[in-house]
Amino acid sequence: MNYEDAVAVCETYLRSLVSSDVEAILGLFADDAVVEDPVGTAPRAGKDALREFYSGAVAGVADARLTGKPRLAGAEVAFPFEVTAGEPGSQVVIAIIDVFRFNAAGKVDLMRAFWGADNFDKQD
Repeated sequence: MNYEDAVAVCETYLRSLVSSDVEAILGLFADDAVVEDPVGTAPRAGKDALREFYSGAVAGVADARLTGKPRLAGAEVAFPFEVTAGEPGSQVVIAIIDVFRFNAAGKVDLMRAFWGADNFDKQD
């Protein structure tokens, strides 16, 4: 995986969260991919589990944007971003760092999302 391709995956992921395009998100993942979002919760494995997870996760996402440059090391990329979610007037911004590991085919086979209660900021 080269840097430009890794960044393109990150950008596609964020665009797809905003547009609620679950199929585009799933297209980034290997069939046997594992997602731990957030870290410390039960991992979800396989496309059916990921489809169920992302169908709920995209609901209410108003914006998602990188807040810094992705970092590529070997077959893994870490990228900081913010998600704005909720109804206008009661939106929250969540600061997240995701780590994607790529398989030999360039698909994400492991995703870990680092965020928690201390990463929420209420918007007016």
